[in-house]
Amino acid sequence: MASVWLGPNGSETRLPILMFMGSPPAWPVSTKKQIEKARMSDRSIRVAFFGDLKIFQIAYGFLTNDELTIFKNLNALNQILRFKNEHEEDVWYNVVITSFSHDPERTDIRQLDRYKISMTLDETDSSLRA
Repeated sequence: MASVWLGPNGSETRLPILMFMGSPPAWPVSTKKQIEKARMSDRSIRVAFFGDLKIFQIAYGFLTNDELTIFKNLNALNQILRFKNEHEEDVWYNVVITSFSHDPERTDIRQLDRYKISMTLDETDSSLRA
């Protein structure tokens, strides 16, 4: 079964299995150009292109408190992490968490405390893909 991994180099954590009702969630991946602009003495602008960096949008629902703690701890690390989504491809990316939010998930059963999270992972350097 395909897994999703995130964590510091050498101690990546397998993230919880996706749980959903209805259609599986879409995790959009966008790219941004890594460029450098310079204004020349003749007032022209030169642009250097270094590659495309990926931005991963991740969302989970129906998480237990223990599973939510995994994501909170990863967010608290404040360092470059390694990320691999085996549902899409078998490539490791070096990423940083640029946004993280969590909310209680409404359930019809009061005894179940469930949470949903969303996070954005920005790739740090496309030349480091493994």
